[in-house]
Amino acid sequence: MKTKKWVIISLFVLVFFLLLSSLLFSYFDWKNNYFGHIYPGIKIGSLDISGKTPAEASDLLNTASTAITNNGLTFQYNNKKLTIDSTLSSFDSDLSYPALVFNIQSSVEQAIIASQPQTFLSYIYFKIKPKSKKTIKPVYTLDEQKIKTLLDSDFKELNISPSNASFSVSSKTGSLQISPETQGKEINYDLIFSELHSNLDSLSNLPVDIKTRSKYPEVSASDLKTIENEAIKFTNSGGLKLVFNDSGNSSTTIKTWSIKSEKLLGWLSVIKKQKQLLISLDQEKIKQYLSLNASPEIDLEAVRPRFEIINGKVVNWQTGASGRQVDLEASALKITESFLSGQNEISLVIKEITGESGDNINFNIKELIGTGQSNFSGSPANRRKNIQVGANAVHGILLEPNEEFSLVKALGDVSEKTGYLPELVIKGNKTVPEYGGGLCQVATTVFRAALATGLPIIERRNHSYRVSYYEPAGTDAAVYLPQPDVRFVNDTSNYILIQARIVKNEIFFDFWGTKDGRIATTTKPVVYNIVKPEPTKYVETTDLPAGEKKCTEKAHNGADAYFDYKVIYPEGATSTPITEKRFSSHYVPWQEVCLIGQGASSSTSTLVTIKASSTPSISTSTTR
Repeated sequence: MKTKKWVIISLFVLVFFLLLSSLLFSYFDWKNNYFGHIYPGIKIGSLDISGKTPAEASDLLNTASTAITNNGLTFQYNNKKLTIDSTLSSFDSDLSYPALVFNIQSSVEQAIIASQPQTFLSYIYFKIKPKSKKTIKPVYTLDEQKIKTLLDSDFKELNISPSNASFSVSSKTGSLQISPETQGKEINYDLIFSELHSNLDSLSNLPVDIKTRSKYPEVSASDLKTIENEAIKFTNSGGLKLVFNDSGNSSTTIKTWSIKSEKLLGWLSVIKKQKQLLISLDQEKIKQYLSLNASPEIDLEAVRPRFEIINGKVVNWQTGASGRQVDLEASALKITESFLSGQNEISLVIKEITGESGDNINFNIKELIGTGQSNFSGSPANRRKNIQVGANAVHGILLEPNEEFSLVKALGDVSEKTGYLPELVIKGNKTVPEYGGGLCQVATTVFRAALATGLPIIERRNHSYRVSYYEPAGTDAAVYLPQPDVRFVNDTSNYILIQARIVKNEIFFDFWGTKDGRIATTTKPVVYNIVKPEPTKYVETTDLPAGEKKCTEKAHNGADAYFDYKVIYPEGATSTPITEKRFSSHYVPWQEVCLIGQGASSSTSTLVTIKASSTPSISTSTTR
């Protein structure tokens, strides 16, 4: 009996050992066969990459993603369509940016990590459930804000604000009347981007349907009926008088604005709170009135002291002065509270904007403490003009100790009013003029000056692609109102004066102050991961005659770059003795985009000079 039992145990152990040996042999054979390959059951989106090497998977994903980026993203509403290019090109590099970028390397790396089986136990599970698959979402960057801006512009008829029912005075009878409420609607971006991401996650490029959602008013005409008698009191109130007094003498009235009862009724606001109707004044309407009527007559911009240093001497001194501004928020609240409490004459709230006269300040500006430089050879006339206007906006700025510099703030309004010239941006199959081309030359040079001075950099973003103006790669900085910005802090104990110089094809920003012993160094940029761009993309347009062609600047290789920034502070400094920061940049491969008049062959290679009329002048044959 014991002998038989041991025979059974021995057979069981033998079978188990043979089975285990077979599985181990199969596992190692599997590992050997798939060495350097992606295991079965792995997909990126809808793309099956089972058994592929990383290079083969990258090629497949690159082909699939390129088909999407070349065709662009299409949005449709009824019979109206808008196709947004994945790379929005311009005739000035500063206005070009990518709306959609696929990261092939990161996508394949995630697929490799997710490959199965990784271990012997996961191999057993895979053998039991051979049909189990794992889908990896492709890695990409989608600029939703820029897409939203374009959709808002092209489908503006889909965004309609609701309006509450309101009181007014009849121009014919002079009696109180009620205007009914209206329903509004808006583009439902939650659904749009959900569908778009779903498409991109599966490497699909189907058109995205634009959906809207209703926006309802809060107060109806029937609500106003219940408080009509209370509203009639406003028509007999005698109106309202707004007063601006001299800040040095509160009894001296400088300016007044009379608000008649009819206008006041238009400001009436009825709020529902716990089913109870409360009469108030509409804060936004009051602020809008003050902004259009009072602010232009009252507001004075604070003037910062500025001066130039030429040949070591201070010239062109401009003293500073404080400014003032209508406090729209506080004034609207005061008007509301005062009027509802029975007052008819109300003084506006004015806030003083502190400036510096500069007369009694020791700026302690002794020497040049840092310089930034860049070259803009080959820039067309419009770009050169914009660089000069931008440089003038920054020239002469004085930074207080511990003050933060913002280039966006320093530039202010960038438009035709402030002297800028437009460049053309390709949106869909049309060209649209935009302002700001050339300002990244200012941004890059200011950034380099801050590095040379050893100042802490708060914000900097590289361009979407490599631009010859900003070589060496990785040392550029982009600016586009309101974002991105170039920001840094004057962490010295003295003022810093910023001076701009333009000499032929070079722009300089010189930072003047007092050296404090800090030493700033930057390493030579390391450039790697060079990726060639796709061939030229041709877009048919009715803006041009058949055969006429208008191309953006030439194509650029994609790349990654970085450099290290190090500041060593003198002994006894309050900050950390040494600060180090790595500035990394990723540049996407950028294809040339050409508009071509409908009816022309896309194989044409002759560049045609564009006959510009009211549109900004450009030269399509200029290499930038």
